[in-house]
Amino acid sequence: MKRLFIAVALCALAGIGTARAEDPREKEVRSVEDAFVAAWNKHDPKAMAAQWAPDGDLINPFGRWAAGRAEVEKLFTDEHTTFMKGTTYSLNNFKVRFPSPAIGYADWDGEVAGIHNQDGSATPPFKHHVAALFVKKAGHWWIEAARAATFPPPPGAPSAPAKK
Repeated sequence: MKRLFIAVALCALAGIGTARAEDPREKEVRSVEDAFVAAWNKHDPKAMAAQWAPDGDLINPFGRWAAGRAEVEKLFTDEHTTFMKGTTYSLNNFKVRFPSPAIGYADWDGEVAGIHNQDGSATPPFKHHVAALFVKKAGHWWIEAARAATFPPPPGAPSAPAKK
């Protein structure tokens, strides 16, 4: 009985490290987003927009909608020649699910650091959440639609205490 218990325990421990093999599509989709982040941090709107499908679209967290890769590039050009100039982008909590072999739904938390107001004063890092639909066409994953959003506090939430 003692040997049986030890054998079961060893089998259970051996299985801990092999819970689930990573789906190779996760790496492929994440590489698209990594290319976007690298392009953002180089302030290269053309390379940023190159991650979108030709007919893909974007709604940024400020409500601006861009339909098609050319409009997505124009949106990023407008931003990176004004208030996003000199910023850095990072993401975390990246998750992707695959409802079908050629469709991926991903979401992540993003942060833009280094934004400045028109008067030159710095703003705190801009935190937001992104939900994106990825499609695989001709062997490549593309962003088909991306929606970036910020979340306000719930109605009736207590306001910050007044400074004395």
